[in-house]
Amino acid sequence: MADSSPTRFVDAPGTPLLGSLLPISRNALAHFTALLTQHGDRVRLRLPGRNVLLLAHPEDLEQVLVRDREAYGRSAELRKLRPIFGDGLLSSEGELWRRQRSLLQPSFQHDALLQYAALMLRTLQEHIDSWQPVQHRDLHADMMRYTREVICAVLFGERFLTEHTGVAEAVTTVFTGLRSELLYLPLWRRLPLRRSRAWNQAVALLNRSVAQQVAERRSSGHDHPDLLGALLRARGPAGEAMSDAQIHDEILTFFLAGHETAALTLTWTTALLAQHPEAQERIREEVTALTGGTRPLSPADYPRLRWSAAVIKESLRLYPPVWSMGREATRQTVLGGEPIAPGTDVWLCIHKLHRDPRWFAQPEAFLPERWIDQPAPRPYTYVPFGIGPRVCIGQHFATMETVLGIASMLSRFTLHPVSPLPAEPSAWITLRPRRPILLEVRAVPRPG
Repeated sequence: MADSSPTRFVDAPGTPLLGSLLPISRNALAHFTALLTQHGDRVRLRLPGRNVLLLAHPEDLEQVLVRDREAYGRSAELRKLRPIFGDGLLSSEGELWRRQRSLLQPSFQHDALLQYAALMLRTLQEHIDSWQPVQHRDLHADMMRYTREVICAVLFGERFLTEHTGVAEAVTTVFTGLRSELLYLPLWRRLPLRRSRAWNQAVALLNRSVAQQVAERRSSGHDHPDLLGALLRARGPAGEAMSDAQIHDEILTFFLAGHETAALTLTWTTALLAQHPEAQERIREEVTALTGGTRPLSPADYPRLRWSAAVIKESLRLYPPVWSMGREATRQTVLGGEPIAPGTDVWLCIHKLHRDPRWFAQPEAFLPERWIDQPAPRPYTYVPFGIGPRVCIGQHFATMETVLGIASMLSRFTLHPVSPLPAEPSAWITLRPRRPILLEVRAVPRPG
């Protein structure tokens, strides 16, 4: 095995004024991968007005996200979301973040997750009931609808979307519109463009709907078993409740962090499975062994879906939706023996880390079996949900949603590629498909 120590810092080539700006704007993932492959684990990037370190070694992830985490704050990109999405868990820091994390943690523990699992299964079953026996489908669009309906039902109850039909479209418009405009959001939102006007209108509708739900719940005095009810019941050490503004910010954060990322996990998983029919068959065999082929999956089956879980883990390794994590140094510190000045941007390339042959044998291959009865990978080499104290609070929710989702789908349908070309990713905030992934779905013959 090659030396596993991190390499020294190397300056990336670039144009005198713009540095790496143009290749990043054209294809950030390809540019980062090429730089890290050619120059090693630590690359200095030049961008107008910014000092950037591009990193992809587990020791540096541990340093930035765990051991020296107090020296790093949220990235400039996340801070630009605050005027719209507020100070939810994703963007808040310091004491506010610690308080909110403590208040929200019970809503993502075992008993709550079992309730959510039942919702997930009902939602997906209702969705795929409309699929035809043989049909070409845009699986990314399907999975975006599934996860959107799940998060709305978890937040506000199962009847919410049927009574608020415009909210579903607003959620889709807002969260699929967060692309390259993020860097220029204050300007872009003010331009008289059709997309910017539609986006602003969708944000306003979503804000009104959330505010209305919070106000109605507070005035009714009735308790509800959904996530909004949990937010309203939550109390801090001194008995303090969350303000309406903070509840609003956390709800939008759940939409932002939990809607698209889970949909993308399922999208990439279906694309991979369409190329690997033997892996699909093992999922069907696993489901049949649990259900006898006579009943649908239940939340109690989830811990025993070991192969389905391995498929999801391998998909997250190859196509992590959060493909790069950003931090900004808030004080003078040291990384890899080099002084890091306040204001330095640190970009952690998770996609490259997950495909490094030092940590994973056959790193480009889809091998779910690497997650079953095998030694765990080296720490900090597999981090699809982050690591350390700020690890994604919804990681178990997302894993359950995707494992149950893929197992339910494959118990009823087989997936077949329409195009011989592999799906191509487009990386900006998340790792989305560059073009729609069309797959042919065929109903699994019923026994007897």
